[in-house]
Amino acid sequence: KYMLPHYLSSDDKIPPYAGKSLDSIVLANFLVTINRFGQSAGIQTFPKRELHPLGKQTLRGSSETKRGLSEQWLNWLTGLIEADGFFPNEKDKTLSFYISQSTKNAPLIYALKYWLGFGKVRWQHSEKMVHFVIEDIPNLTILANLINGRLRTEFKYEAYVKWINRFNKKAFVKNKVIVEPLNPNIDWNWLAGFTEGNGSFFIGLGNSPKSKLGVQVTLNISWTQKHRKTLELFASQFKGIWSYNKTQKCWEYNIKRKSELKHLLFSVFADNPLYGINKYDYFDLKRACELFNTKQHLTESGLKLLLEIKSNMNSRRTSASIKSPNY
Repeated sequence: KYMLPHYLSSDDKIPPYAGKSLDSIVLANFLVTINRFGQSAGIQTFPKRELHPLGKQTLRGSSETKRGLSEQWLNWLTGLIEADGFFPNEKDKTLSFYISQSTKNAPLIYALKYWLGFGKVRWQHSEKMVHFVIEDIPNLTILANLINGRLRTEFKYEAYVKWINRFNKKAFVKNKVIVEPLNPNIDWNWLAGFTEGNGSFFIGLGNSPKSKLGVQVTLNISWTQKHRKTLELFASQFKGIWSYNKTQKCWEYNIKRKSELKHLLFSVFADNPLYGINKYDYFDLKRACELFNTKQHLTESGLKLLLEIKSNMNSRRTSASIKSPNY
């Protein structure tokens, strides 16, 4: 489960045959729109000195802000790690860490490497996966300190603790990493990071004889995890519906209530942005919610527009349906 994947190939360059879906999500878009320094989100250009890679700096003591990384961004990073990060166990003879994403989200992986200033990008073409990997002791030490005290889910925290124990024992570092307690408090940047990996924005569609148009449309935000307890943190904040997927063997917590959706779409994720491919589904669901707010979904033209939005979301999204965040 926590073993580092076997790679059929390994390099830090996007393969020429990766597809137009990657070309359409230009890495430069991440570098100028994502503000890792904790300023307001949106399209903006940073001074050249702020865009300089962070890898040339060193982490002294435990002050992560000396690397130019804000508290907000570090909480987002921890959320992503708790959703899709892996701390290999003792079966892996080497110390390492990795985050895995589908190839559609490759620009986010490259952005992570840029923001942190270290690590490698490896492609697993047979599985259509791309991985951000750290394998050297100095940078594993930096990562361990960056996320220490920010983890909020029990199972990933336990994996982190075991990983740190191995690290302290085998790495022969002078300054051992002292694990801080599990953080019980929700953080919206952390939630955005977790949603990057295990969140989903989608439009549901069903028949409804009672409806004038004969169709019932629902707007949904959900999170999936193998362990139900991981999602109880979400249940403590939002009123949703639990379900268990027997095929995938995972739990899902689904938000459908209008008040909760509005809070998440127009407040939480508006102030604490998503950076990867999931942000486009977020923008689409936000558009759909605006149609609901103006009751356009009850008209034939509004329903047609909703169906058009739905047809380009999630697994059906192509390079042609990836647009500017301002559309």
